[in-house]
Amino acid sequence: MLQSWYQAVGLPVPTGGTSSCCKGRSRISTSFLEAVFEKTSKELVRLERDEDHWKGMALKAIDGSSVQLLDTVLNQGVYPQPGSQKEGCGFPVTGMMGLVNLSHGGWEGMETSVWSEHDATVAPRRLRCIEQNDLIMADRAFCSYEYIARITTERKAHVLMRLHQARHRKLDWRAGKKIGANQRLVTWSKPKVQPAKSELSKKQWKALPEEMTMRLIKVGYQDRCGKKRTIVVVSDLLDPNKYDGMKLTELYTRRWEIEGKLRDVKTTMGMELFAVKSPDMAHKTMLMMMIAYNLLRSLMQSAARDAEVPVHHLSFKGTLDLVTSCYGHFKSIAKTCKKRVLYRAKIIRVIATKLLNIRPYRNEPRAVKRRPKSNQLLTKPRHIVEKIAHKASHRSTA
Repeated sequence: MLQSWYQAVGLPVPTGGTSSCCKGRSRISTSFLEAVFEKTSKELVRLERDEDHWKGMALKAIDGSSVQLLDTVLNQGVYPQPGSQKEGCGFPVTGMMGLVNLSHGGWEGMETSVWSEHDATVAPRRLRCIEQNDLIMADRAFCSYEYIARITTERKAHVLMRLHQARHRKLDWRAGKKIGANQRLVTWSKPKVQPAKSELSKKQWKALPEEMTMRLIKVGYQDRCGKKRTIVVVSDLLDPNKYDGMKLTELYTRRWEIEGKLRDVKTTMGMELFAVKSPDMAHKTMLMMMIAYNLLRSLMQSAARDAEVPVHHLSFKGTLDLVTSCYGHFKSIAKTCKKRVLYRAKIIRVIATKLLNIRPYRNEPRAVKRRPKSNQLLTKPRHIVEKIAHKASHRSTA
């Protein structure tokens, strides 16, 4: 790509080696990338519409995932591979905790951690991305007293989460105050002992409220196997007249959108493995990944505004394919500002036609149709493997 670009603009074409590119990437400072990312995030927020919010609140979702790194000593030292993998046969894994703004679809921040670190432990490190009057949606892993209290008191925001399984097992639906069909107000008390993995000081822990009034909403649903289940959603939005219970449970289903955003990043953008040799370059790669993602979301946001459709109804994959295919033409008009502006407007009009087929309550089992190749797994470091005993149907190779 770089050679093609240099040739198109009349510059000396660089050699095919990758060392110069790698050295250039390493010279880019993390602070510079953070500043660029901050600018893209603020621009997305600036262009939000009233209809992108829910009752005046910006919708945000938080969730965790992980990516693999190259198997180097530096990467293994900071982000070790899972203990189930043999030494020399696995890859270092870094955990990622991301906060996405569902009102415009872009990322507002990510935090890295060791893959085994629990989501609820990493999540408070991204509290600075939560603004006043935001509505934070998360799964039950984040439903802890400390995290909810910090969101509602420190950040003056609101929560909509699934009830943690430990509280669900002990739930007495007769307790609390009934405020509607399958809805109750309950009082949670602060734990007497500060959790061992809490990052708060004793003074900060003591400053948390001693009690919180929360709203529980129970609703039935069918799981992937067709069995009837019950889900309990918890929120600090207590007024049943202003915030309808069924509307809140329907809104909670939008939390799943962050799973789609993670798939867009890891699968669609091909970022399941960071081809870097050090943790520092892994952090820079993650920032570049979010910058590229937010720039694409910016185009989708402009298209949604022009077409007057919700931005989450547009296809990220369709936008990525279109922008990639238009790369060559943009190079030919790189020196003509007016032509660039006109061509960008054409691209935005085409993006507005890339609509998703919204199918609520569609059953999408996590299964793949395409069969993997029958190659055996590497169970020993490659440099000490002399011969792999293949199946009879395959030709044996040294």
